[in-house]
Amino acid sequence: MPHKVFVSYHHYNDQRQANHLRYYYGINNTLIDRSLPEGLDSEDDDYILSVIRTKHLRDSTVTIVLIGSETYKRKWVDWEIYSSLRPYKDRKRNGLLGIYLPSATFTPARLEDNIKSGYAVTMRWENISWQLESKIEEAFKNREKDYLVINSRPRKMRNG
Repeated sequence: MPHKVFVSYHHYNDQRQANHLRYYYGINNTLIDRSLPEGLDSEDDDYILSVIRTKHLRDSTVTIVLIGSETYKRKWVDWEIYSSLRPYKDRKRNGLLGIYLPSATFTPARLEDNIKSGYAVTMRWENISWQLESKIEEAFKNREKDYLVINSRPRKMRNG
């Protein structure tokens, strides 16, 4: 059964892989492209988090993080992961799938916390053709394991 998936990534460096993912695997509206712009026009963190949850993540059930050379530095990636891990009103938290791109260096810290706890699932970009569907399903099923979620570190306040 397909799941609606939100894709989080470093736009400048990893747009080509995100486009590939959407083009080849975005059938039946299973991959949602509601990525955040580089900045939201507000100084109110609660408002920004609300926009991420209600506008960008609204009906997704799994968040894919494309892990490239500088993904770990990106504020919005961190905030998307943070919001994905928080239930909101009648919306459950998202499952989490990290996909290591060939350019990957460091894993975003919040994602790494959840890989170590067993909540987040990972795979390599090179295996996408045969592993993507099963890894999305595994991440979806992990949503029932609330006790594994680690979302306590402070949110990134800037890139870098």
